[in-house]
Amino acid sequence: MTRARAVELVHGGRRFLLTCHLRPDGDALGSMLGLAAILRALGKEVVMFSSDPLPEYLRFLPRSGEVVRAVPEGETFDATFVTDTASRALLPAVLPPPEVSGPWVVIDHHAAHDGFGDVVVREPDAVATGEVVLRLMADLGLERVPTEAAVPLYTAIVTDTGGFRYQGTTPTTMRLAADLVEAGADPWTVAYNVFEGWAPERMKLLGFVLESLETWHAGRIASLTVTRAMMAHTGADDDMVEGLVNYARMLRGVEVAALVWEWRVGADGAPMTKVSLRSRGSIDVSRVAVALGGGGHRSAAGATVEGTVDEVRARVVAESARLLDA
Repeated sequence: MTRARAVELVHGGRRFLLTCHLRPDGDALGSMLGLAAILRALGKEVVMFSSDPLPEYLRFLPRSGEVVRAVPEGETFDATFVTDTASRALLPAVLPPPEVSGPWVVIDHHAAHDGFGDVVVREPDAVATGEVVLRLMADLGLERVPTEAAVPLYTAIVTDTGGFRYQGTTPTTMRLAADLVEAGADPWTVAYNVFEGWAPERMKLLGFVLESLETWHAGRIASLTVTRAMMAHTGADDDMVEGLVNYARMLRGVEVAALVWEWRVGADGAPMTKVSLRSRGSIDVSRVAVALGGGGHRSAAGATVEGTVDEVRARVVAESARLLDA
């Protein structure tokens, strides 16, 4: 069992590197911080690394300020843990060689995985990678959640369940959340930082994004658009786009919601567009994402695609319509 191998590495090691996917979200960062707290409770040393800056809305998480932007030189690790990452392409570009990192241990819950990692603890039945971390904690012999792990792991579960609203939320999910509240997580603090507490720039951006709403396929598909011009006009940053796709899913009758986002210019000068996809659960939007070169879950998926927002939107609508008609 891969979880057993991860336990062996922890018990046999002293110093560990922890990282997660690019542009970390609540589950990736919360799982990393939570796992770090668990390892510290076992007397281990940890270094937490993210090549991308942490989003503003997650900087309330305990000890998030200790996450470094570069792996310290001259140090070696007994293993490197990667949280909530289903694809090697989502890893930081600059990573230490094997003689520095030790074996790579992937802790994840995505249904699809491209096979990277020396040890892969991938459990798709978990609602969040944070839940996988809690299972690993039990196997490591800790009977109680360390106080410093409570808020990050609660945040991981809250974000990936949409505040316990998404399909897949089970009685077990709620019991895990209750355990984390008992260990010190405050639901209101997490909810305010994750779902509210918006900057004025983000609220202004939302106004422009809602004006871009279009529906397709007899109202079963809805799309929203974000352009660089909108970002510049409102002063919003990239982190403020996170979650705006959910407003398209709120529209009655919509089964597939998409946000197409004018992202960057690629190395060859070609435009790149990010796509965020959501469904109510009856449609597997990860199939749309995979067709575009991305991936994700049944109800939430995404991709980064070469092309303009208009070109990519047309592809998203075509793939979604094909799925709806199947």
